Amino acid sequence: MTTHSIVKILSIDGGGVRGYIPCMFLKHLRLELNEAGYTTPFYHMFDLFAGTSTGALIALMLSSPPDSIQDIHRLNLLLDLYENDTKKIFPPRHSHPFNQQLIRPKHNGKALKRVLRKYFKSYTLKDVLTNLIIPSFDMTSMSPFFFKHRPLYSGCQDDLNFFLKDVGLAASAAPTFLPPVNIRPIPDNKQNYCFIDGGIYSNNPSLCAYIEARKLYPNAKKYLVFSIGTGGIHRSFECKKVKHWGIMGWMNPFDGVPLITTIMYSQQESIEHMLRYLPSIDFYRFDISLQGSTNELDDASDRYLTFLKGKSAEMILNYKNTIPKIINLLTS
Repeated sequence: MTTHSIVKILSIDGGGVRGYIPCMFLKHLRLELNEAGYTTPFYHMFDLFAGTSTGALIALMLSSPPDSIQDIHRLNLLLDLYENDTKKIFPPRHSHPFNQQLIRPKHNGKALKRVLRKYFKSYTLKDVLTNLIIPSFDMTSMSPFFFKHRPLYSGCQDDLNFFLKDVGLAASAAPTFLPPVNIRPIPDNKQNYCFIDGGIYSNNPSLCAYIEARKLYPNAKKYLVFSIGTGGIHRSFECKKVKHWGIMGWMNPFDGVPLITTIMYSQQESIEHMLRYLPSIDFYRFDISLQGSTNELDDASDRYLTFLKGKSAEMILNYKNTIPKIINLLTS
């Protein structure tokens, strides 16, 4: 078993198009590291990557082969995905009549399949360059499922292997936005899965990552958890409105799908609270408020992307004095 006294974890939230924010933050961190003379890639700098939904796509891109691709190039590919490919993945609302949204997913996922095929080719989980955990949920067994890449000593021989493009699809299948994903492991064991976005129980995968790290490195004295959010909007609903809601009220896509939003934000807040008070953890959270904007996961308009660019710059500025400390922790 590998001995680590300090284990470093990178965790990235779900948030659809808002994944642009952690990409910009990580690009700034990468440039600062390079400027300070530290060129070790993120997949060697961190002992474990974790990502939910759009965060899963970022974690996969940062850890997928070949190892000759530098972090900056990987992040630029991701930024191009958010700036350009999301317009195909999430077409404008006018192409989705209201009655259609009520009876089927808002988007069909075909463009996302093409994008993931382009980026991840035929690579699988076993090809990934660092330890990885990505939450999803299997509707067939009605239980959480974790896509993993783990070291040999951890018993990873029993882990199921999947194509990375399929993992990305399964991790991104947010209910009401994208359809569930039926994929099979490699080699095909005939097991039937129906995956949806793990954000329904772990939109912030930091706690899942910490538990996995404890299993991989049980003798570590310290776990450094670097958790990057995708921006948040803490909406409020007056009781006089909520008390009249039935299924349509709680699942109204034009009101941010309140039930799903509530589940995601409540578990995110509880996870942050627990990680701040658990022993042996140094928890670093990076996030930004998006008050004043929409709460849509699939707003790929130029207007919203411009807004996210501004918020990314604001977030980087907010943590300007913290970044040197982060660099010191990552390189010591």
